[in-house]
Amino acid sequence: MSGYIRGGSAEARPLADLVGMLPSLGGIDHSKAEVIRFDRKITPIESKDIKAMQSEAGYLCPPSNSNCDAQESHIDQALDKIAHADASGLSVVVSDLWLANSAVLTTDSVALSGPLDLIFNSGRSIAVYGFESAYAGKVSDLPSGKAGVVASRRYLFVVAVGPLKRLQAFNAAIQMAPSSSISSDLKSGKAHYSLFTLEPAVAADAAKSAFFVPTKSALLKANFLPVRSGVKVQQFKLDKSAALRSPVGSGASWAGSRAVSVIPGAVWEGASRGETQLYKLVDEECRPKGGGWRKEGELRGGWQGETGDYTLDPAGLAALPSGKYLLIGGLRRVSLLSPNPATQWMRDWSFNAATEAEALRRPVMPTLNLSEMARLFEVALLRSAQQKPMNIGGFAVAVEIN
Repeated sequence: MSGYIRGGSAEARPLADLVGMLPSLGGIDHSKAEVIRFDRKITPIESKDIKAMQSEAGYLCPPSNSNCDAQESHIDQALDKIAHADASGLSVVVSDLWLANSAVLTTDSVALSGPLDLIFNSGRSIAVYGFESAYAGKVSDLPSGKAGVVASRRYLFVVAVGPLKRLQAFNAAIQMAPSSSISSDLKSGKAHYSLFTLEPAVAADAAKSAFFVPTKSALLKANFLPVRSGVKVQQFKLDKSAALRSPVGSGASWAGSRAVSVIPGAVWEGASRGETQLYKLVDEECRPKGGGWRKEGELRGGWQGETGDYTLDPAGLAALPSGKYLLIGGLRRVSLLSPNPATQWMRDWSFNAATEAEALRRPVMPTLNLSEMARLFEVALLRSAQQKPMNIGGFAVAVEIN
C-alpha cells in the first residue's frame, strides 16, 4: 500500500486520509474502536502507532527482512475476523482488494465465500466504496508474474460491514468527511458505492404506491373507511353489476417494482413474486391491532409475471360477497440479477489473467478479479435472501363491494 502514500499530493491523500480519519469519523459510534492491520498476520495497532500507517515506511519491509509480513494482503482473513465479530458492531476495511495469500489452498473465491455467508446470515449488510487514487510504485502479484510494472493511478476501496442502520450512518458521515478529496469524489459520482443488504427497500412512497385507475372503471374512489392519523390507504367502491360488464384492463393497477423506494446504491434488482392477503371487516368498532378484521386468506391472481405489477380486477372482486375488504399486497425478491446493474462499476474496474496486457495499458490500473469479488458478494447475498425472502415493497387498499 506504500504506493498510495507515495503517490499522494498536498491536495489528495486518499489512503492517508482514510487511515487517519476513520477511527474518529464524526457521526458514528466509535467508543470501542479497534484498529488492526492485515497482511500475513492480523495485528492490532495502538492509537499512537496509527500515524505510522499514514507514511510510506508503515508498509515497507525493513532492509534486514525483505520477505516480511507486508508482502501479502490477506483480505480473506480480515473478512473472516469480521464475520466472527459482534454482529452489532461496525467494521471498516481499507484495501486495494487485491487478494494475495500464499497460504490459501483453494481458489480465492472459496476463501472469500465462507466469511461472506457468515456476514449476511448474521443479518449484517456490506457497503463497498471505490475511489480512484494517485499511485507511485510497482504493481505486485500480477497473474503473469511480470515484475517491474509501475502505475501512476490505481483504485482504492473501503468495505464497511454492519447492521444496515449503522452503514447508513457511516455513509452519511463519509459523505461529509473532513477529507475534501474523499467527500468531493463521493458527491460528484467520481467515486462509486454499492450496498449489499437484505433490506434494500425504504419506507413506501405514498405517490409511488398509489393505484392508477383508468377513466372507465367499475372501481370508483371512495372514503368509507376511517383510518388512523398518518396512515394512508387508497379506497374504492365497486358496483358488482358494472364490474361483471367491465372490459379487460379496466382495473386499478399498481406499478410493482417501479413503485419500490430503494436505498441509494442498493444491489436489489432481480425476479420478484407477489402475494395478496385478504381481510374482511366484521366489526365496525375501531378495535386495537385490527381486531375488527377477519383474515380470509390469500387472494389469488392479479400479479403480472416477474415485474411485480398488480391489477385489481373488478370482475374478480365481484365474485366476493358484499362487504368491506382490505387487501395487503407484498412483493418479495426471489432472485438477484448477477451481474447486477448496481455493481457494473466493479466490473468496469476489473481485469483477469487473460486481459492483463489490456489492463496494463489503461490510465488507471484496474483491480485483479474485482468482477469476481462482486459476483461473490451477489451470490452470498442471494443465498441468504433465499433463506429469508425479502419484502421489497407492497400496498394496502380497501374496497367496498355492494
